[in-house]
Amino acid sequence: MSKRLKEIILRNHYKPTEYINMNKPLALRDRVSLKKTKPEAATCITEMAVLMSCWKQHDFTDADCSDEINLFNKCLADSELVKREATQAGKTGTAQKLTSKQINELLWKYPLPKQK
Repeated sequence: MSKRLKEIILRNHYKPTEYINMNKPLALRDRVSLKKTKPEAATCITEMAVLMSCWKQHDFTDADCSDEINLFNKCLADSELVKREATQAGKTGTAQKLTSKQINELLWKYPLPKQK
């Protein structure tokens, strides 16, 4: 078989993969990009739906729906408390996942050795 025929038959099938030319050594940076945590799902939706249906039944008068209003306000207060506790836990580092700000602080305290 001629050389040209071999090239046509084996074209790119058994060619060794090309390696990427690394300009920089493989190493982690001393910081990560700042990303916000995902917002939680909306809270108190069921209580709000109950309140809206009560308003609709009683022609939007607050006096007839005082129990539903109190339940909705209690749910809002509870959700704000949970949110505040989660924020506080994120600042102190007791959360299960570290935030990007906490990771940056740790990388700043313990930097990686510079490679030559």
